[in-house]
Amino acid sequence: MAIRKLKDGRWYAEVFLGVDPITNKKIRKTKTFDLQRDAKDWELDTLQSYKIGELNFTKMNVTEYLDYWYETYAINNTKYSTQARYKTLLQSVKDHVGHLALDKLKTPHVDKMYADLKKIKTKKGDRRYSDGTILKVHKVFNQAMEKAIAWDLLVKNPVKYATKPGENDTEMVVWTLEEVNFFLDSIKDSEIHNVYYPVLIAAHTGLRAGEISALKWENVNFKEGSINVKYNAVEKKGQGVVLESPKTEKSKAKVIMTQELIKELKILKREHKKHKLENGIDLDFVCCWNDGRPYRPTYISKGFRYHVEKLGLPYMSFHGLRHTHASILFELGATSQEISKRLRHSRVSTTDDIYIHLKEDTKKSTADLFNQAVENLK
Repeated sequence: MAIRKLKDGRWYAEVFLGVDPITNKKIRKTKTFDLQRDAKDWELDTLQSYKIGELNFTKMNVTEYLDYWYETYAINNTKYSTQARYKTLLQSVKDHVGHLALDKLKTPHVDKMYADLKKIKTKKGDRRYSDGTILKVHKVFNQAMEKAIAWDLLVKNPVKYATKPGENDTEMVVWTLEEVNFFLDSIKDSEIHNVYYPVLIAAHTGLRAGEISALKWENVNFKEGSINVKYNAVEKKGQGVVLESPKTEKSKAKVIMTQELIKELKILKREHKKHKLENGIDLDFVCCWNDGRPYRPTYISKGFRYHVEKLGLPYMSFHGLRHTHASILFELGATSQEISKRLRHSRVSTTDDIYIHLKEDTKKSTADLFNQAVENLK
């Protein structure tokens, strides 16, 4: 802070407001006054306004801020797969409101963006962004803007007060146990995109594609009948498949195998041992090529999609097998707590949020069974 008299008799006031966290440059505000008392009043008012957040001197647009948040926060605090997802989701934000100055972004801008995203169509005429995808955009955008408040770049988060997009109106697609078994029987001997074992593991355990890709024989305990999930495979540009820790700490856990899965994996294990004797190559990964390289998660997903379309089954992604596993357990009477533990969710509420529709359907079916029992007594 400094107030000094100029040669022309006026008073020059300068206020130091710290360092810009983006540019690392010192932030100063200056002004000239005819009277010394006006200079002092301005100095005090400016400092007070800055402290309570009414002033923001960082000049950047939304795109520049999101890039800074991504490089500073996301890269250092999230897994590679999460980083890639954030980057894709935030691109839609940049395309619509990225040109706006950060401190000029208002809630109506965000609401308009969500409305515009709903109108975008693919070449086939379908919506490019589902309600669920727009909700994901909202969540990561909101997270980034909350950090802007923590960094004293904003006073109010305009995304927080926007109308939050709803979940998809369409129900979650899952298969019945009969459809799962039909699919497995149909692809078991396929010479093209043979993803029999990845599908079998996913359907019987709920493991994710990356976790199956990273699964090694050393993590399969036949005596105990369990799989120890220790790694998640991610595909990094220029590096190929890299093993990382799972999505959350709770994802690192033992998953009990079904008897059918144990039987099938023992058969595969014998084939791998035979391969080593004949070719001298150790096949450390459960799902791998003849040279020992693990299946890439994208190969597993694409191979699954290929067979789904070929067989004409209700379309779902490979991750849908995880949902199918949960759905079957719900139908068999398993509780949210039991399913949450098996799927290794960080909280039971996560399980409830994801499978609320499945739970409601289960409630209806059990009510129907009770009604039927009552009717049988008449």
